[in-house]
Order: sequence, then structure tokens, then C-alpha cells
Amino acid sequence: MSIVHREIAKDFWQLSSDTFPLSVEPGPASRNAYLVCGSQRALLFDLSLEEEGLFAYASRLAGLPVQLVLSHAHVDHIYHLSKQPEVWIHPDDVGLLRKGSIFQKPIRPCPRLHFLRDSETIDLGNRELTVFHIPGHTDGSILLWDAQTGTLLSGDTVARRLLYGLHGFVPFPDFCRSIEKLKHLPIRKIYSAHDRCALPPEHIDFMIEELTADINKAKSVRIPFLGRYLSLTVGKETDICYLDLAALVRVRADEKDEDHSSGIYLAR
Repeated sequence: MSIVHREIAKDFWQLSSDTFPLSVEPGPASRNAYLVCGSQRALLFDLSLEEEGLFAYASRLAGLPVQLVLSHAHVDHIYHLSKQPEVWIHPDDVGLLRKGSIFQKPIRPCPRLHFLRDSETIDLGNRELTVFHIPGHTDGSILLWDAQTGTLLSGDTVARRLLYGLHGFVPFPDFCRSIEKLKHLPIRKIYSAHDRCALPPEHIDFMIEELTADINKAKSVRIPFLGRYLSLTVGKETDICYLDLAALVRVRADEKDEDHSSGIYLAR
């Protein structure tokens, strides 16, 4: 298993593992981290590779001090985090790091935590990244916008695969309104955590359309210890217009269990 990288824009790299297919065409899920360099320092977005040494690899590639930022605190984005002295994260995901969840153990020792909130900017020197906080995948999920290249780093929020509702209480209509706000950005490309291919800005409209118009076509699946999920697959994995959704269902008291017209309501 080896770490590999490719430059996706000027001073902007996608870091992946050769354990996954290296094609940049739409296909099976992969894991990706992102390195963005300014004139004074660099930023590594997620520890999403199992291989040890990702942070050191990014530091060598950048040739600058590197700031570690997490899109969210799920286990597949925090590999070897306990070996880092500090990390930047949205405060709403701190509980996942310190207390863990059904899927993951607490991080011990936990690095020193610094907090990022919606609309904050991260100055790398002649390059600023803007933070967008959009809860849904987790309470503290964030995206990073690089106006210099027109690139949106979307983590697991704007993606071809969406696991939804494990932690927060965000009806789908609210989630769709949140991601719709991204449309005012002059986005050229979207890079998510689990696809090597770039997503077009139109993927935001595609997600909103499928999550609002087609949600009643979703199949109900019961998962032990977790509850009932809605499962919806649109398109083929080899299509850029592809969505694979798994969403934990909680229904309002005034709705029937089969009725999802007003959105999916999620339990904490």
C-alpha cells in the first residue's frame, strides 16, 4: 500500500492510495485527502488514508508548514489522528473524537483542538479558503472553498454517495436548502472524499432534485442496532450523475411511517 498524488490545480493536490483504482473516471469509491498550498503554509484536508505517514508525505510535498483540517470526524477521515499534535475541526463534531460512537472508538490521546465555524477564512498566504458548515452527514461537517481555482472540497457532504442521519437532526428540505446556498459560488470543480473524479457544479442541482423528487422511491432497509434506513440508488456507479443514499429514518409524530413527503427526520 502506497500513497500517491496528482496535481488537480496549481499548488493543489489530491492524495490517494494505490489500494484503490487510480482512474479519474467515475467508478468505485476510493479515499482521498487534499493538500492546498499558499505562500506561507499549506492545508491538509482529512486523514482519509489508512497508510501511516500521510501528514509527513503532505509536508514533504508542500515544503511548508501544514495545517491539518478535518471535513468531519468519522473514522475513515481520522486515521492515525492520535499521532498529531493539533487539528482544526468544527466544534459540533468534537464529541465524535472525544467520546466516539457505535462505529468508532474515542481518539486517545486526542490532539489539541482548534475550532472552525461557518464563513471563517483560513489564510495560507496569498490564498484564502472559506469554511462552509453544512450539518447532515455529521453535525459538524464542513466544506472548503478555494476561490483562486474555483474548487470546492466537499468531504462527504456534496458527493455521489451520501450516508445521512447518523448523528444530527436535519430534515432533508433543510439540508437541500443548505447545499443550495453553495450555488452562488463560481464553482468550476467539486472534489469529494470518496471519488477521484471531479464533480461538476451541476451535481448540487442533481443531489437536490433526487433528494426531493425521488425520495419516496427509496427502499426501506432495517439495519441491526441502528434502525430503519431508506436506500436509494440513482444511475450507475460509472456515471457522473450517480447517487447512492442511505438515510436513517425518524418520522414525525403527525406522519405515517410510510410517508416521507416532508423529508426525512433524523434522531440524535
